[in-house]
Amino acid sequence: MRFETRQRIQGTVDEVERALLDERYFEFLLKHHGVLLELQPLEVKTEGDVVRRRVRYRPKPVIESIGPKRVPPEWFAFIESSTYDKRRKELTFTNVPTSGTISKMLVNTGVLKLRDIGGGQTERTLDGEISLKLPFLMKPLALVGEKVIQNEGLKILDAEVPVLNRFITEVIRKA
Repeated sequence: MRFETRQRIQGTVDEVERALLDERYFEFLLKHHGVLLELQPLEVKTEGDVVRRRVRYRPKPVIESIGPKRVPPEWFAFIESSTYDKRRKELTFTNVPTSGTISKMLVNTGVLKLRDIGGGQTERTLDGEISLKLPFLMKPLALVGEKVIQNEGLKILDAEVPVLNRFITEVIRKA
């Protein structure tokens, strides 16, 4: 399932980029984001105009059980592996679930772009794909599952916007 979303950030492209790449943003985001229970940078490497990173996220579980079976919170954790190109203002990413069982079934990739829209604002566009690889007899559930995962992922992204705006105002512009 392909998806696209656009968001308006209250900051210039330079401010948004500096915020997203600032090492203090991880802690700030975790503290002020209502959905994330864990956010841990595992690796951040800058090589010229390219920043590569691996970040572990664990959002609040969206479902507690499937039938009588409890769903472990770890099923919702994932590691973002991304590459940000400062020249192109573009981040390519792959989100891989930390659960081995889930990672064999779920593929989530995409591209995030930053674009100046004037008035000190930036448009953040996310173009991505979510795909569930399920056994043949469970294929009808894949579309429903992909839609649920997409909606929950977009909620996390939407909840980040006010936090990012606040970080730009309170940290980036104060520097």
